[in-house]
Formats: sequence, structure tokens, C-alpha cells
Amino acid sequence: MVENVTTLELNTYSEPPTIIAEDEDGNTYVEVSSEEMKKLNLLYRKGFSNAVETLVPAELKVTGELPSWLNGEFYTVGPGIYDIKYNRMIESEGGGYESATETFSMGHWFDGWMEKIIKSNIDQELPVENMRRKYVIIMESLQNILLHYSRLTQTPIAKFFGQKRTDKPEMEPCSINISTNFPFYKSGEKPKIFCQNHASQVVELEAYDLSPSRVYSWDDINPLFRGNHASPHPHYDENTGELINFNMEIQTLGTKYNFFSISENHPSGEFITSVSAKTSYVHSFAVTPRFIILVVFPFYGKNAGINVKWSDSILDSLSYNPEEPTLFYVISRVKKQLVATYKSDPCFAFHHINAFEDDDDNLYLDIVCYDNTDICYDLSLDNLRNGLVVGLPLAEVRRFVLQNVQIESLKFSKMPQATQLETLQNTVVSLFRNASHQSINPWPIANYVRCADSTLELPRINPKFHGKRYRYVYGIGLSAKAATQEGQIWDALIKCDLDTKEVVAMWVVENCYPSEPVFISAPGNDNNEDDGILLSVIFEGQDIKSFLVVLDAKTLLEIARVDLPQVIPLSFGHGSFKQII
Repeated sequence: MVENVTTLELNTYSEPPTIIAEDEDGNTYVEVSSEEMKKLNLLYRKGFSNAVETLVPAELKVTGELPSWLNGEFYTVGPGIYDIKYNRMIESEGGGYESATETFSMGHWFDGWMEKIIKSNIDQELPVENMRRKYVIIMESLQNILLHYSRLTQTPIAKFFGQKRTDKPEMEPCSINISTNFPFYKSGEKPKIFCQNHASQVVELEAYDLSPSRVYSWDDINPLFRGNHASPHPHYDENTGELINFNMEIQTLGTKYNFFSISENHPSGEFITSVSAKTSYVHSFAVTPRFIILVVFPFYGKNAGINVKWSDSILDSLSYNPEEPTLFYVISRVKKQLVATYKSDPCFAFHHINAFEDDDDNLYLDIVCYDNTDICYDLSLDNLRNGLVVGLPLAEVRRFVLQNVQIESLKFSKMPQATQLETLQNTVVSLFRNASHQSINPWPIANYVRCADSTLELPRINPKFHGKRYRYVYGIGLSAKAATQEGQIWDALIKCDLDTKEVVAMWVVENCYPSEPVFISAPGNDNNEDDGILLSVIFEGQDIKSFLVVLDAKTLLEIARVDLPQVIPLSFGHGSFKQII
């Protein structure tokens, strides 16, 4: 029990302790085991350290040449603080109390506290090509710990600071996603940016200086949008002007995934429909012009999901069930109701890549899939800082095919309601592998093919192709060296051609570890899918520094680089770019 916390100090990460030994002549030396020598080569370990707060914008000269059309604002979000030193009073051996210094460390890569936000202004009209960068960690109050689905393992820190579980977070930038495409303000008003994670809250920030302006829950906008957790990856449909997301309303007999949309024409939002299913870790979903597809992997909440709502550790409250299927719930955007359900092999994923329809009434979903949920546990902070003891679980891009949606929709509509509800709530766990139950559970199979012969994560595509047939996906991946060396993490940026199912370009620099590549399409050529650039924040482990790299999206050749004045910790978060015309 922590008592009488008096001061806090941010603690930077240091190397594991070495062993001081003595030879036969009495000389001391540092003894390094072969295991420690191996770990010394895992330079990414130094990227899981505390960030340094910088409140003054810095002008940075660009090395290389930026495209003449590039003019805008680049935002990224990710963990900022991993270690906190604190003083507390402890009982001494002789009675009474004395002061002691201890360190509280986050438990998982996704748990980094006081999230950092980077804003980079790329202004081609200045006399000298340069980049202004503002790097801010919002620290309004040490009480602003988000008590929601954002933290995989570390909600006990809220108890550490004495926050009540019913408190609403204030002015904390959520740690996973950042966006400029929220239809919450009208033209003429000050531009805003918006941060999210799995919490049901959104943090609004001033785009100019990143100062927080307000925090609100989805059900503050509309009471029908109720729920405990939301997706950090909402979809913005540029054709309709809609922002689409869901909130998870956890109940005793399952969870309602409440889908809604918000637009400038409907600022209070519109309720779409609810899908009743088991409580699961749903990080993202898919949207096409006609459909919304919710994919529920068999990573289910214990005790009917109640543990997810109240447990201090999200990972401890979930359990992977390989005997159960992955379920695909298809929602019609026009009818605003669930119209079909498909099933496929058990697997797990953080990220959808894209989804699209064809003229034969089929749906295609591309997802970065893992065979199980080991990746969630392997990315613990201790594991990453000490060097992964096992190889990184390799994901594969799978293209799932949901055939004959309209035909399946007609079958679904003719089912008795009781049968629909029983199966939607997935209370019969043996239906997937027991053929004798086909009369009870006639869900069609979503077959899939492997679309890329390489591991890939944090996928991004040309945003003009969202919801459309496309060819290229970009992400972080493994170089040939990292793929064969034990304990390595993603050290490359890769481009995959999903038609040929191969990696067609790769950016690799020794000892460099990239963040998500954000695609910025070149103006005036909407049909040329890979005409554009990629932006990625890179951590360089040898000299312990960070830089922003600009790559040609066709070739992944480096065209520009910007050395950043502070080290940016490695991030599994996401970024957004707003082009200024």
C-alpha cells in the first residue's frame, strides 16, 4: 500500500546492471555474459524510455528535398512516460517512519502515461525549407489517469494516485489515435484535433498549440451512444461526411456494440444499430459504401465480460478461445440493421487494412491476423526492455471473402428471432466445429487467402482508396536480418503488393526502428494509387536519437529527413496529416 506520496520525478530508463568481478590478481572488471552481449545488440530496448517535455516550437532544417506540393500539419500520438519515481514514507526497523524513493513502471508498451503528441508544420512558403515541430506532453494534473480500456495492464496506477473509479478523465490526450477528420466544428471556427483510445471518451485539442479544450463521452453527444469502451479507429467517409464508430455496452448476458454516425448535418449524431455479441477486444472494424463489418475474434471477456468492465488489468480479464470461430457481423448502412453473419477460423488482430465490395455482391476484408493472442503478452514493457526472449509472433495479411451478401441477408431475415439472438450472443460454443449443428447455426464460412508473404503491422493505405478495391499496403515490418535474429522487433518500413502477394519495396537503415508510416497522396492524380509520400518517426538506437523520414511511396527511397531535437519513444500509436491548400 502506497502511503504519503510527497514528490514525483520522471525516471529515464537505464541499461540493466552489470556484474563487477575480480580476477586472480585482484583487478576488477565488468563481467558480461553472452546473454547480456546479445541483449546489448537489441538497440530498440533504449526506445522504451521517458520522453522529455518540450513546450517551445523548434525550427528544423530539412535535409533532402520535400515535394513542392507538400504543405500541411502532421500529428502523431503515443506513450510518453513509462517510469515515475516517487517518495513515500515507510515504517523503519526502529519504529517510526522514514522517506524512501521508489519507481513505478508501466507494465505494457500500450500503457505509457502522459501521452506525447507531435505536431509538425511543413511550410513550403518560408524563405528556407524547414519544418517547425512542436512536441508536447499534456500534463494538466497528475490525477488525469484514464481508467478505461486504453490500458492493457496498468489501471492500478489510478489507485496509486487515489482516483475514484467513477471519475471522468479531464484533459488527457488518449494514447492510440489522433485525427483531424472529426465533423464536430464548423468552417470558420478554430481547427481542432481529436485523440482517442479504447475509452468511451474523446479529447479535443486546439490544433494551433495542442492545448486541450474539452473532453467528452460519446453519450454526451447522444444518450443513445452509450457504452463503456469504443474503437480507437473510427471511420470517416469523405463521400457522406460521416464519422462512424461504436461503443461497447457491457451487460450481464453479453455486450451490445452500439454503432452510430456523426456529421455536420447531424451534429447530435444518428444511431445506426446494435449488435449483440460476446465481450471481446475489438480494436478496429471495416466500412464500405454499403456496409459496416464488425469482426469479433474469440478473445473474450471472462465472466460474461464483467471482468473487462471492472478489472484492473484488461489482459487478465480476457481469455483466448481457439475452439471458437471468428465472427463477422455485416450491418447495412441503408437499412441500419444487422443483415448477415459469417464465421471463419479462430485468429486475432489489432488492425483492419481495408474492405471493399465487388459487382457480384461479395465483400472483401483485408486484416493483419495472428494465429493467437501471444502478441498481446509479448509486448509487455519488461519483455521489450530486456529483449524479446522469443521471436516476435508473425502476422499475415489475410483477405476474407464474404460471398453473396444479399442472398445470405435473405436467409438471415427468415430465421426465427430466438435463433438469431441465441447465435448472435454466441452462447453455444460447439457450433463451429460440430457439423450436426448446421441446422441450428447455418452461418456461411468466410474463407480467406494469404495476401502478403511477409509480416506487417500498423498498416496504412492511400486514403483515397478506403472502401475501394486497392493494391498496395504500407506498414512496419522485419528486415531479412531481423527475421533471422532472435529477439528483434520491427526494423523496416515495407510496401506490399496484394495482387502479387509480395513485398515490392523496403526501407531499412541499421539500428533504426520506425513508427507507423502515414501515406500522403500527391494532388491531382486520384487513380495512381502509390503516387505520394510516407512520413514516419524513426528511433535510432545506436546514437539514441529520433528523426522524421520522408519516403517516396512508389520506391520507399528516402527523399528527406529531419533530425528531431528530442528522443521520441517507440510507439504503436497512429498519426494523421492535414493538407493545407
